[in-house]
Amino acid sequence: MLSPDYLAHIPDAACALWQQVEEDILADIARRLAKMGEVTDTALWQVKRLEQIRLFRSDVVRRLKKASGQSEALIRQLLQLACTQALQADDVAHEAAGQTVSAMNDSIALRNLLTAGAKQTNGTMANITATTANTATGQFERALDRAWLQTTSGAFDYKTAVRRCVADLASTGLEAVRYPSGHVDTLEVAVRRAVVTGVNQSACRLQMERCKEVECDLVEVTAHVGARPSHAQWQGKIYSISGKHPKYPPLSETGYGTGAGLGGWNCRHNMFPFWEGISEPQYTPQRLAELDAKNIEYKGKQYSRYEINQMQRSRERRVRRWKRQYAMEEAAGLDSTQTAVWLKKARVDLEHFTRDTDGRVDSARVGVHGFGRSQAIKATNSAIRQHSAWMKSIGAENSELNALAKYYEAKYNKSPDYQLFMRYSRSVQSGMLSPLAGFDNYVRSYHRIQSELVGKETVNGIRITGQSVHFMERVLGTKKDPKNKRPRSGVEVDEIIACITTGKPKHIKKDSDGRMSQLFCSKSCAVSINLESGILIQCNPL
Repeated sequence: MLSPDYLAHIPDAACALWQQVEEDILADIARRLAKMGEVTDTALWQVKRLEQIRLFRSDVVRRLKKASGQSEALIRQLLQLACTQALQADDVAHEAAGQTVSAMNDSIALRNLLTAGAKQTNGTMANITATTANTATGQFERALDRAWLQTTSGAFDYKTAVRRCVADLASTGLEAVRYPSGHVDTLEVAVRRAVVTGVNQSACRLQMERCKEVECDLVEVTAHVGARPSHAQWQGKIYSISGKHPKYPPLSETGYGTGAGLGGWNCRHNMFPFWEGISEPQYTPQRLAELDAKNIEYKGKQYSRYEINQMQRSRERRVRRWKRQYAMEEAAGLDSTQTAVWLKKARVDLEHFTRDTDGRVDSARVGVHGFGRSQAIKATNSAIRQHSAWMKSIGAENSELNALAKYYEAKYNKSPDYQLFMRYSRSVQSGMLSPLAGFDNYVRSYHRIQSELVGKETVNGIRITGQSVHFMERVLGTKKDPKNKRPRSGVEVDEIIACITTGKPKHIKKDSDGRMSQLFCSKSCAVSINLESGILIQCNPL
């Protein structure tokens, strides 16, 4: 028997090999795109284009051929290991039932099945690599043409056009198989599916041959979280191979032997022998019900382990995407600072998610060839410098959130400090607040208003309940109001307090949305309050 978890990880070594090929090819595309920027003459560009496509395809074929030889040996090794493990586990049950089994190497039938499985799986891989050479060349051609068109049309300079192409390629990955429906499988997806399918099908055939040898008619099918709806119907149950048992349904109900059934395309369900009166069922109705139970809490909602796993896979793909883009930008000689920032954000998000859901990061799913320790350190330092520069540009360099780690921790936890900081940063970026005001001053003013005004009443009995974002923008002012392009002075908090507590209530007005507000005036300023909510909405110096 092979467990679903074992089958999930059996392709990791093969995927790592082909991921290296993929990353090398993508980096090569980036380098060649950047180099073509040196050509400006249209006729010369067409000549260079054909030359680069020819050279690129030649390099791709060479890389694929080299990897194919390594892949064939690796797949044979994986099949031998998996099939041996499956039979050893099954033989324990057979021997417990008093059956005598032959060694795998002594059985011609078993050896033939193993050889056939390796041949079939490697044949699938050969088809994948053959189509990859064509699809990769097509991706390179499209990227070349797109960069040239965007440049010659005047939409972008060549460096920006290359950056956009690199971003798209990093997002999609290297195409391996394009189906008539338009669906595309990346090289990694195609390899993972081929290995899982080939290994599991081969193991199942050897297991069935062993059952035939010892005349075992019953098998129990494994079960796992997140099974396809059609597979969830039959997983974790006992079946009769012959279909003649009076108590148990026929194995054919699982679709065994078909691509869509047990042991079919990308299926992680396996089976193990069941001897009636001796074996104990491994999957009770309660255990099967728990597989997809929504018993994991995340951000106030309940999820099943499958749903959590899918959410984690999405985050892992995001990390890989930014790592890939970073490596490609470096290969093309482009500035990778912004990508480093996005990568840091994605890594922190994944780290926090796995921590909160009691999971662990699958290193095989986030690794990128060419992005090692030195690149990780360089990218992190680049992200830190970018963050510090941004914080300084908005007048928040003295904040505790200037430390990138503390910023992301506060962001993930949605702390009050982070929420207040985001109010401030959005106001600065919109131009409604001058960065010269400084985040420290913003925090002091905000908290003073909260403590000295919120909860208090105006001279005519209106209870103050809070302050709007726009109100704080008016408190501190700006050098250039984006609406009228003129400077706008702020208002001292002491003056606002005096206006609210001792100033004169003025006219009440209704805005276009029907909201009622009242104006309060003193000698130095005017303050508006929403009459329905009690929120401070605006203030102006007089």
